[in-house]
Amino acid sequence: MTPVDRLSRRGALGTLGAVPLMSPALAAAEWSPTAHPMAERMFVIDGVAHCYNHMEINRRMPRAAANSINTTHSYHISSTPERYRLSHAQWSRDWQPDEVMDVMFFESHTDMMIMHSVPMYDLYWDGLVSNEKGASLKGRYPDRVLWYGAIDVFDALDAVKAKIDQLATQKADGIKIYPTRINLTTRQPEGWLMDDEKRAFPIFAYLRSKGFKHIAVHKLVGHVGPATQALGIDDMYKAAEAFPDLVFHLVHAGWQNFEETVELMRVRENITAVLEGPMLFPLFDMQTFHKMMSVFMTQVDVNRMIYASTAVNQHPYWIVNSFFDYQPPDGAAFKVTEADKAKILGENLARYHRIDIAAQRQKIAGDKWSLAKKANGLREPYIVQRT
Repeated sequence: MTPVDRLSRRGALGTLGAVPLMSPALAAAEWSPTAHPMAERMFVIDGVAHCYNHMEINRRMPRAAANSINTTHSYHISSTPERYRLSHAQWSRDWQPDEVMDVMFFESHTDMMIMHSVPMYDLYWDGLVSNEKGASLKGRYPDRVLWYGAIDVFDALDAVKAKIDQLATQKADGIKIYPTRINLTTRQPEGWLMDDEKRAFPIFAYLRSKGFKHIAVHKLVGHVGPATQALGIDDMYKAAEAFPDLVFHLVHAGWQNFEETVELMRVRENITAVLEGPMLFPLFDMQTFHKMMSVFMTQVDVNRMIYASTAVNQHPYWIVNSFFDYQPPDGAAFKVTEADKAKILGENLARYHRIDIAAQRQKIAGDKWSLAKKANGLREPYIVQRT
């Protein structure tokens, strides 16, 4: 196995320097219950949402977990106007499935979401976002929720297969994997590569045999080169080629390595760019977002770009609305049309998961979230958590 630095987005964020400052525009941003003019024309599917458990009792490695939680809360602060922010105590607890549903669908222009369970079993007893929560949401709200269940590739193959069998029975729509962890025995970082024919390929083959088509992999955040090889993307070339009927969702695409990501996607058409993380850039780093969009919109197939908010850490209201309003700078060599935005925000995921958007609109039109928004407009962001 390849040694790597700390695995998680939360740990890695702390290695990237100071938490970014909120943009002046967001700092002064207000909230309105009135629907955005684009909301009726766009069907929004959030590509990555989470139902966290930050409770102290869930922290398997207390100091490392606390550090990563503090870093992630800092990003919540930097991407949320002051009036609507959650205190550390309000935020760092065990989020319940129904309150996450309400944040997503009462409080933003989100129509569906993919709930990603997380296999961070080194830091958290339940992995941070448990499979139990994902299964509950998928089972109770199938018209609103897709679910990617977590497997731990570090487990023995028989244990991984048993978990895959369970997720298939629970009707998971895809799989979420992490390529790195801290070994609980040695307390050293370690990782696995997606082109490992002995470890990874048998798992991908078994997933395919059980009917799974979608594999989301945490990458790029914290990648600094050979020292963090498993967080890089070079290992995806061979995996995507060996399993052309699987879709590999590159989570955190656009965080860095724009050109390398473009080249990978150019030669492997079964790889998507899931923009979890970069969709926050308009809130505090518009220059980087312009740069990423310039590269992706001119060199990557827009039909494989996927919106993701990383809610509920960041509130989807401002993220969705900022992309509704997004325009390239004057004189830019690229365009982002309303049709492009519709693809990125939902049409691409709908196609991958064979969702008829017109029919789906009808399915959700009479549920409690749609009826409440129709009658009262959007609910104020985090209003329950803040009170």
